[in-house]
Amino acid sequence: MRALGPLDYVSRLLNGKRDLPPLHLRRYVGPLQSFETSGAEFTNYLRSIAELQPHERILDIGCGCGQMALHLQDYLDENGSYAGVDIHRPSIKWCQKKIASRRRNFEFAHIDVRNFTYNPTGVHPAETYRLPYEDASFDMILLKSVFTHMRPTEVSNYLAEVARLLGANGRCLATFFLLNDKQEANTLAFNHGEGVWRYKYEHSPESAVAYEENFIMQLLDQHGLVLRQLRYGTWSGRKDGLSYQDIMIIQKI
Repeated sequence: MRALGPLDYVSRLLNGKRDLPPLHLRRYVGPLQSFETSGAEFTNYLRSIAELQPHERILDIGCGCGQMALHLQDYLDENGSYAGVDIHRPSIKWCQKKIASRRRNFEFAHIDVRNFTYNPTGVHPAETYRLPYEDASFDMILLKSVFTHMRPTEVSNYLAEVARLLGANGRCLATFFLLNDKQEANTLAFNHGEGVWRYKYEHSPESAVAYEENFIMQLLDQHGLVLRQLRYGTWSGRKDGLSYQDIMIIQKI
């Protein structure tokens, strides 16, 4: 990907997309062909179903190389703010240099949280990590394709952090692969694991993780959260899915 960097740079210049991250960072986020469209898609979800307002404070957990920040920088007004955190240090450095340096209300932080697939040498265990923000600091929290790469105890801790960090009337948009009676037979074939979670790859569980829907509902209740809206995705073969993954809009009780 780095070897193709010069060609990608020329292509971005010719197509008026100079502000996009370099190829090797965009690839870290997911499929290259959907980098821009996915960011636009979830910006629409934040605005339409999670009701993000321009003056609100948003935390993007797992922000990568700024996929969502690039779309939100022209939506948030001078009273709004954006904070992005990620375990991938090169992505955070790029965001700090290319986005935060030009937007005083945008900030990015590297969090050295352990993930056996994506950051195996991370210092901090995800099941006990406390995000570096004060209580009730945000109106909106986004976890886009984050819980689909975490183990059960880690999901529980991050939901506890969501409850801690959301202010009054705060909302969280989070995506999952949810298993229920209609989504057991699915196109991703989560054939490994047992109990409340399943995973696609036997020797790399964090690559793609699915959870029993009832388990996630129990975690919400345990941490003082409530489900406001659930929109199933197309990953399981549903014809009426909104996005690819399942989307939950969560609030504090």
